[in-house]
Amino acid sequence: MKKFEHGGQIYNADGTTGDWLDFSANINPLGISEKIRAAIIENLDSVKNYPDPNAAELKAAIFQRYKVPPENLILLNGAAEFFYLYLNVTRSQKILIPVPSFSEYERAARAINAEIIYFYTHAEENFQIDAEKILAQNADLIIFGRPQNPTGNLISLDAIKKISANKNILVDESFIDFLKVESARQLVSGKISVVQSLTKILAIPGLRLGFAVAEKNLAEKLNAAKDVWNVNFLAQKAGVAALADEKFFDDTRNWLQAEKNFFVERLKKIPRLQVFEPTANFVLLKFDTAEIAQSMLKKLRQEKILLRSCENFAGLDGRFLRSAIRSHEENLKLLNAMEKILNLYISN
Repeated sequence: MKKFEHGGQIYNADGTTGDWLDFSANINPLGISEKIRAAIIENLDSVKNYPDPNAAELKAAIFQRYKVPPENLILLNGAAEFFYLYLNVTRSQKILIPVPSFSEYERAARAINAEIIYFYTHAEENFQIDAEKILAQNADLIIFGRPQNPTGNLISLDAIKKISANKNILVDESFIDFLKVESARQLVSGKISVVQSLTKILAIPGLRLGFAVAEKNLAEKLNAAKDVWNVNFLAQKAGVAALADEKFFDDTRNWLQAEKNFFVERLKKIPRLQVFEPTANFVLLKFDTAEIAQSMLKKLRQEKILLRSCENFAGLDGRFLRSAIRSHEENLKLLNAMEKILNLYISN
């Protein structure tokens, strides 16, 4: 697969969508909330107007939920926009990326012709990020996920503080709302910036929404460098409605806690498969051989089920696949299909 290809490839050559059960994209399986649906319907006719360039309602909603002051806030068309915006403004030249990780970090770094330093983490060490080893590297910026995608590794806030002693850090917390943990937003300073997707937790990848938090002076520069209407009208209204819906966030975290345990325990019973303990709504899988993994991928696709191949992640190979965690019914369908395919493979 192509180096910068992502999950969620549900489109046919003519642009139509297939009837897929998509475990390749890590989107909240609860779907859009009723409050988002109502907000979109209520405001649909108003798309004839430009979005509020200041997004005052959305900023107020983000402050109410996340306590981010407006002067530190950058509103985004999804989290991925921020990697390009941040690097274009800061012009970091030596960028260290712990891998495997989300490929847009590398792609954004290449867009400004920065030198990329791969910091390899390893399966036998559960892909842990060693703060001391990172501090020893000659880099002026570190970019990593919390949790990291696709490994699910969750670096501690203490490790982030230690690294920031002499490194600039960009922390991607695109999945943090799925977890019951403290955010790195509280650490934002001249050396630490944090970006957060709302696309995944709110199940609105087709609308795109996110935000970043940066030191006041840097935030001012970043806001001056972005498109004034980068967050569209409906995305703003959806965000305002959703961020006030505490029940939706609670329901999501409660679902994940229960379903993650069930899903992982069933996966662990599948032979010739290593399961890396997930922290968020996705799990990294390692098969004994690339042949088994790629056969699994192909045969699941024939049953209209998509998993994410990880062979284009730096530091991984064809043995690794990633699966989202979806509804119980959908998870059962995947698990049953995987067990059947592997049993047939072994018997042959």
